[in-house]
Amino acid sequence: MNRRVASLLCLFLACLQPCICSAEKEQPKSIIVTVNGKPITQEMLVRKLKNITNQNKETFDAMKQEIIDQMITDILIEEFIDKQGLIVTPEEIDREIRQIKNTISGDKKDDVPSLERILSSIGSDIDEFKRSMKYSIALEKYFLKKFDDTALKRYFEENQGVFNGEAVKVSHILIDTRNMKSEKEFAQALEQIKNIKKEIEQGGVFEELARKYSDCPTANNGGDLGFIQRKGNFSKSFLDTAFSLKVGQLSGPVKTEYGYHLIKVTEKKEGSPVRFDDVREKVRLEALDTEILALLNQLRHEATIVFNN
Repeated sequence: MNRRVASLLCLFLACLQPCICSAEKEQPKSIIVTVNGKPITQEMLVRKLKNITNQNKETFDAMKQEIIDQMITDILIEEFIDKQGLIVTPEEIDREIRQIKNTISGDKKDDVPSLERILSSIGSDIDEFKRSMKYSIALEKYFLKKFDDTALKRYFEENQGVFNGEAVKVSHILIDTRNMKSEKEFAQALEQIKNIKKEIEQGGVFEELARKYSDCPTANNGGDLGFIQRKGNFSKSFLDTAFSLKVGQLSGPVKTEYGYHLIKVTEKKEGSPVRFDDVREKVRLEALDTEILALLNQLRHEATIVFNN
């Protein structure tokens, strides 16, 4: 098991099993959303938000939506692990935790924050982290058979840009559609992003319009996402568009699970030649990440998710 996969999954997984069991006793009026019949309540959300302070309303609302999305994914992954009958022993989890602690401390034992302190600073704890680790190990076991050398070499050839250091510096404007339910709302969001594009084409400054319109927390920085590579937590449609643009070029509306984006590339870094044998482990990790993200998208697409008004 590797640190990179664990880090990725910890963004998605916070294991709500104890909360879900107790939440079923809550009054219906406190339920925000049900996922395959399992409730996420206002009380559960408040606990997740307790350490988020000193944020403006737009940033706070965006972070709240991110947490709700994560909680939905937690339930879906929990169901999948149970359905597949994937078993992870306490010894396996403890071994991974020890390795992570050693990675954090390195050769220094003083003035290095402990894993527990790091988790506390982001509103988590070691028990929650262990549950997330359990899921990451289980999913790696589930996908293990897919990653022989033939499959990995094919993935490497098809995704050279992931391994050669190629990167683009990107800014974007987002109209968030995650709480929208009707075709009329989606149509209005699409029209809004088209109108913003027109403003830019007519001389409007991208950064100023990002601050004015964007629903992403990066609005405060003019929509700047910094340098991104062909991997990570961005949707395929977003990445494909970003890497197809020339410096200074503005995209048309791009649809992702978050909503409609306008994307602008402000700088590019070209990649360098790389050999498979030199990056084999990285290829395996990237292929695993790709499979996990695809699974998450599939589970969400197949789920019955009902938001309460």
